Amino acid sequence: MTKGPADSELAQRTQAGDRDAFELLARRYLRPIHSVVASFLSERAEIEDAAQETFLRALDRIQTFDPDRPFAPWLYQIARNVARNRRKRGRREEPLSDIERSAASGEPAPSARVERDELRRLLAAAIDELPQQRRTAFTLTDIEEYPMTEVARLMGLSAGTVRSHVHHARRALRDRLSPLLENQKRDDE
Repeated sequence: MTKGPADSELAQRTQAGDRDAFELLARRYLRPIHSVVASFLSERAEIEDAAQETFLRALDRIQTFDPDRPFAPWLYQIARNVARNRRKRGRREEPLSDIERSAASGEPAPSARVERDELRRLLAAAIDELPQQRRTAFTLTDIEEYPMTEVARLMGLSAGTVRSHVHHARRALRDRLSPLLENQKRDDE
């Protein structure tokens, strides 16, 4: 549970012009907002920019927040919209992978590192293919390790719905990645 003033109180204080109250909200939600936008975007710089843009938009639109409603889903929706818009705009330039950076610097890339990077790429691609709600629920619970109840609050859903999204996401990832893991296991034998 969050310590300090309730979100709605901080939001009302922000609506009244208290910038310190908004700073408390921003600190409270920085990590969850990073997780939300990371479920849409993959580049670290883009995630950072999207999180910052989320807070700027929230501050700009704080007067539209209804204090009788939960704050987290309102902020979460802004984050989703920002991330979607950034994703639609696409990436201007693909960043170098660790392997490409290693090769460019002349350092040898061990085969284990290559395999690990490839598995990470395949996992990221499989997660990216999940429907948005499942991807977000999975990312927040299994990657960021937020409690199910906190994820439900952030997403504005019931805990049961979040559990369902996570269950279906795990099953889809298992189905998608199990042939790769079986091939890996055979190669190791």
